[in-house]
Amino acid sequence: MQYVSQVVGRIVDCATDKVGEQIGYLIHYKKNKKNLEQQAENLRNKRNSMQREIEAAKANLENIEGNVQNWVKDVDAIISRTQTLLEADQEKANHRCFNGWCINLWARYKFSKEAFEKAGEITKFEGTKFESLSYRPPSSEIVSFSSSKMFAGLESRKTKVKEIMNALDNENINVIGICGMGGVGKTTIVEEVFRQANAEKKFNKIVMVVVSQTPNVTKIQDEVAHKLGLNLENRDKSERVSALTERIKMEKKILVILDDVWSRLELEEVGIPFGEDHKGCKILLTSRSEDVCSEMDAQKTFPIQVFSEFEAWVLFREMVGEAVDSSDLNSVAREVTNRCGGLPIAIVTVGRALRNRSKHVWIDVLRQLKKPVPTRIKGMDAFVYSRLELSYNYLEGEEAKSLFLLCSLFPEDYEISVETLVQYGMGLRLFQDVDTIQDGRVRARALVSTLLSSFLLLKAEDDDFVKMHDLVRGAAIDIASKEENKTKYMVQAGVGLRDWPNPEIIFQTYTGISLMSNDIRGLPDGLECPKLQTLLLQENSRRSNLEIPPNFFQGMKDLKVLDMSLNKILSLPPSISLLVTLRTLSLVRCKLGDISFIGTLKQLEILDLSGSNIQVVPGDFTQLTHLRLFDLRDCSRLMQIAPGVISSLCKLEELYFNSNFTNWAVGGEENSRTSASLAELKSLSQLTSLFLVVPNADLLPHDLNLQNLTRFSIAIGNPSPVPRIEKNLSLSFDTRLSGPAKFLVKRAEALILRDCRGLENILKDLDNDGLNELKILSLWSCNEIKYLLDTVDPMVVFRNLEELKLIELCTFTEICHGQLPSFSFSKVRTLEMKNCDSIVNIVPSNLLCRLQCLQTLKSESCHSLQNVFDLEGLAIGRDGTEFLSSLEKLELRNLPELIHIWKGTLHRVNLCKLRVVFLVSCIKVRRIFPPSLVQKLVRLDQLLVYGCSNLEEIFGTHNEQQIEIVVPGKSLGTNMSLRNLINVGVYECDKLSYIFPLSIARGLVLLQYLNIECCAMVESIVEEEKGEETESSIEKIVFPDLREITLDNLHNLTCFLQRSLCCRISLFGRNVLSELSQNGDIWSWCSNITQTKESAFAKRNMER
Repeated sequence: MQYVSQVVGRIVDCATDKVGEQIGYLIHYKKNKKNLEQQAENLRNKRNSMQREIEAAKANLENIEGNVQNWVKDVDAIISRTQTLLEADQEKANHRCFNGWCINLWARYKFSKEAFEKAGEITKFEGTKFESLSYRPPSSEIVSFSSSKMFAGLESRKTKVKEIMNALDNENINVIGICGMGGVGKTTIVEEVFRQANAEKKFNKIVMVVVSQTPNVTKIQDEVAHKLGLNLENRDKSERVSALTERIKMEKKILVILDDVWSRLELEEVGIPFGEDHKGCKILLTSRSEDVCSEMDAQKTFPIQVFSEFEAWVLFREMVGEAVDSSDLNSVAREVTNRCGGLPIAIVTVGRALRNRSKHVWIDVLRQLKKPVPTRIKGMDAFVYSRLELSYNYLEGEEAKSLFLLCSLFPEDYEISVETLVQYGMGLRLFQDVDTIQDGRVRARALVSTLLSSFLLLKAEDDDFVKMHDLVRGAAIDIASKEENKTKYMVQAGVGLRDWPNPEIIFQTYTGISLMSNDIRGLPDGLECPKLQTLLLQENSRRSNLEIPPNFFQGMKDLKVLDMSLNKILSLPPSISLLVTLRTLSLVRCKLGDISFIGTLKQLEILDLSGSNIQVVPGDFTQLTHLRLFDLRDCSRLMQIAPGVISSLCKLEELYFNSNFTNWAVGGEENSRTSASLAELKSLSQLTSLFLVVPNADLLPHDLNLQNLTRFSIAIGNPSPVPRIEKNLSLSFDTRLSGPAKFLVKRAEALILRDCRGLENILKDLDNDGLNELKILSLWSCNEIKYLLDTVDPMVVFRNLEELKLIELCTFTEICHGQLPSFSFSKVRTLEMKNCDSIVNIVPSNLLCRLQCLQTLKSESCHSLQNVFDLEGLAIGRDGTEFLSSLEKLELRNLPELIHIWKGTLHRVNLCKLRVVFLVSCIKVRRIFPPSLVQKLVRLDQLLVYGCSNLEEIFGTHNEQQIEIVVPGKSLGTNMSLRNLINVGVYECDKLSYIFPLSIARGLVLLQYLNIECCAMVESIVEEEKGEETESSIEKIVFPDLREITLDNLHNLTCFLQRSLCCRISLFGRNVLSELSQNGDIWSWCSNITQTKESAFAKRNMER
């Protein structure tokens, strides 16, 4: 009962409270109304203030926060409803009940309650606070694929992107580095990573900023914050870091790309959390240094190519190309790679710098890498700059800049000799840290290669010359003309001057003057050029004498380089003796008179008289004790060198004689008093380069030491060979060699042996060590040699031989007699044999196994030759080795006994690279390509067959399964071989009845030239093979690119294609179809052979 009383009591209390609350709405009617009006006014004022802020933010190109926009929308709605409520109450305020005697309590109660509740809602809106009203929109990352072409063309780049993407997925990696030299695609790679990561939605946010060489932390912060919609304005340093850190942490997964980092950047000071501070933040950075990646705490570093020790060589080869596989570069390349220490940035930088470079560059880079502090190797960085002057400024080192400016001294479109740059550079001491002329040459070529790679120089047709684009030259002249530069040039080269420039020009400030390639015939007197170091006056007065006043050189006491080549100078002025600092003097192809004054230039180091008309080297030259290079090549009138001159040139490093000069004194003979002797060479202890012709080996002193020679072209008893590589030797003798000549044989890289009587065994007679330095070997008319190699012992021989020529060896029967040692001939690329009438097989099976690098084989007029490639006896291997897979060119001419080009089983022969085949006057050959080889002729593009009177078939056929390819029009059953064939010429092959089998003809979609002439038995150009499906014979054979067709003097030709085949030819060039019938009618060309015949018959009937 007590429990019931308590419950009833509580109900009564609640009811009382509820009734009191409801009565309160009536009692506080006016208060609630006034409060609502006040709250609504306050909210309206706040909304207007907020609107002004919104408009200001929008004017500042900021986006309004979504919650702010929703608040405004809701406020507008509640203000509108409040206004409606108040207006409605106003209308009802005078309403009374009971005919106006009583206030309407229900209306007041209802309004007061709504006003109270509405005021509560307004209070909530009025009290709303926002962390931010607006935000700057994240800038859309404009990913510029400036190098996208390079990226798209290299599978390695795609692989690298995939590896980076995998690293981004690794939860244990939060900092990833990409390193490599500028311009090789680091930015392109991160842009592709950006694109793929964005497309795959790997991150909530991705931001990319450029750090640059001089990083500005504030700027980096602003860029990152801006892209995240964060405003860092009006914050102090610590607040900026804290705010950016917190903003980045708001993103569960975020990728920050820092492009072009040059040194360690403290990410904590920037406000970029990573690692334990924010595991969802990944840092991807690019740098030109692997060390910077390491300093940036990169847990995974990606050079543009792989960077592991094993992969270092793969990366290096990828950067440089297949050139590193050549015997000429392989050892150097591997040493360069090792010197890089496996560091990706070093490998990428060196590899990029050495790609498509000459051997000189390789040697120079290797020499630099061997130094304690190697010079940084410049690559392709410069060409990323848009302006040429920036490219110049960015060249690494003063050497490249100076050489670049030096090239501006030459006329527009001038082909600049690299050797000339060497001579100028050595005279100007342009090359740093070089000890010899050869070192300078290597350095110059390395620098030229750098400038070529930066597009500041252009290649000429000859690799020994370069050119300069006109705009680049203009920029260089502009740079060199500025007062602040220590190099200041005046360049008026090749502008048609007939007189010396305006004498009012102040020459005192110039360090270089170029007036070359004009028509100036007289020089001024008494010029004052105290700073002048380079004066170029070549190519001005070839026919008339260049008038040089006696005092012309008087004011040029600092002159280092003087070039007056290609001028007629009857006498040099006495003032030339005042050029006490002159180091380089070039008088190439000059018509000279008295040159004795040159002997007074005691500091002269380089004297180039090549091609000049001098007849005597005077005794005055004995004073040139500092001379390092003396060039007398092509001095065809040179008859005498004063005795004692050569021996006086004690510092001479390079000495070049004319190939016709043989007037050497012999001890005890009369001319020893008037002419130099070869014994004087013994005084040249620093000699490293020598071009020389010795008419007789006996003239060479037996004690002559030539061990220091690194470059030579020496002929003993033979005309001087044309230098192809650095160590050339040509010999002709009738006794065995000894002393210096035999030493040269051991060092030679190119050896010519001609008319060597008594020479039976090259190895025994010349070099028992195997001639493994040789790259080129030519044997001419050495008629006692039967074998190039008679293998008695297993010693490796001819390991590095690349080119072998055997000419007019009447007793020569084999290249190798017996079992060939491993690695011998393994690098031979070219094999030529001519007029060797005793040889039967050129490449027997024992030699074929070694010739895996063979690219070119030529044979001509070997009248006993029966087989070119004899595969009989070839051991059956299980290693899958294929032979002749490198062969590109095959030329066989005038081989009357040749029966087989390929003899024996051919299943291991692969002619996948064969491009050119010439078969001329091989009258016993019946077939060129057997069926098994036809399938592998995928690159053949030229075929010439001439005078093979017994040839019955060019391309052998058999009923193999055909391969389907698509030819314009429709898919045809087609042989995939010969799809690259472009040019076919067949002449005077009397037993040939057709040219192409049908299966091959269907695939000749690239055929452009077809010339068939004087083949008496040819009945059709295309013949159907046996077993060919009947339904296929109604299909068209399409030659879509045919430009020229000649069918001449083919008396038995009855059709182009057999049976009902139809041929469609798109003919872009000319055509000649003559003497096709036995009556000698000339047929006009129609769209196909059937129409052509019909037209010809109609013409014949009309004539009848």
